[in-house]
Amino acid sequence: MFPSTPYRSTIHVGIRLFVSFVLVAAMGATATVSAQPNTGAMQDGSADVLLNDRVPREVRDVMVKQNLGDQVTKDLPLINSVGENVTLGDYLDGEHPLILTLNYSNCPMLCNVQLNQLAQSLEKGDLKIGDDFRCISISIDPTETNERLQETQARYVEQVPSHPNAQKGWAFCRTSQNVIDQLATEVGFSYNYNEATGEYAHPAMLAFLTPDGVITRYSLGVAFPPDQMKLALVEAGQGEVGSYIDQFVMLCYTFDPTAGSYVPEAWKIMRLGGAITIGLLGLALLPYWLGRKGNPLRRDKNQATEHVAPTADGTAPLKPTQWFGG
Repeated sequence: MFPSTPYRSTIHVGIRLFVSFVLVAAMGATATVSAQPNTGAMQDGSADVLLNDRVPREVRDVMVKQNLGDQVTKDLPLINSVGENVTLGDYLDGEHPLILTLNYSNCPMLCNVQLNQLAQSLEKGDLKIGDDFRCISISIDPTETNERLQETQARYVEQVPSHPNAQKGWAFCRTSQNVIDQLATEVGFSYNYNEATGEYAHPAMLAFLTPDGVITRYSLGVAFPPDQMKLALVEAGQGEVGSYIDQFVMLCYTFDPTAGSYVPEAWKIMRLGGAITIGLLGLALLPYWLGRKGNPLRRDKNQATEHVAPTADGTAPLKPTQWFGG
């Protein structure tokens, strides 16, 4: 054994501190890794994203499957806020597109946020409820009452004062559990009921339907930019909604499912710009073509003008092109 020296003691202390630091760092890294949620699937853009194990079981299957191009059943029986028996087809009149939402009046938060944002967005737009399009909010709670529906309808109709026909154009309806399940399946809306709390776990969804009930677009989330809402309604309206300018703008836009919004498409803009350029050139050259070809009346007039009477000595005067031997 070597005699202990201050230098050797310092080395031993340093080694022990280094080992302690490594152990603490390893434990911290392990804790960090274990704290990351287990998503269950890679987000490669094609696979469905699974909720992690920390999410309650009641909301693991809550999602929206976008059934674009599918048609809803028109004869689904409903009861409106005044207790009248109606069908979903009563709100698909063949002329106006329809915004469909699935909510319930006693929802503690999500439905209120979604419908408030929807009302605010519609209020900022220039398309009018009842005139240009219609809305229907169907309760997913089969125990909903007419009185509760009336209260809910009044709450959101008063948020769109610039829409004079909102009371008639924005319907709030209830129905039976079987009809709710059928409609939810048709529009790809998955939800769960929590018996312990008496609440529904559900996504936020707007479905845009053509006047004949074909699903053309979805809006998922609680933010509804007015310009995106207008484009979705113009698309669902199949040429019957919006001005000519709106239809023109729609030609240059396409829906990007990744971004979840309408975006300008370069090739459409270039093609449209090329067509406009060719049309303008044609208009600019049209007078030249008409002047070059002429018409029969103009040619006859020119020929009559070119016929000049002979001079006194019986010879015809020279044309300007003949003055210099032409």
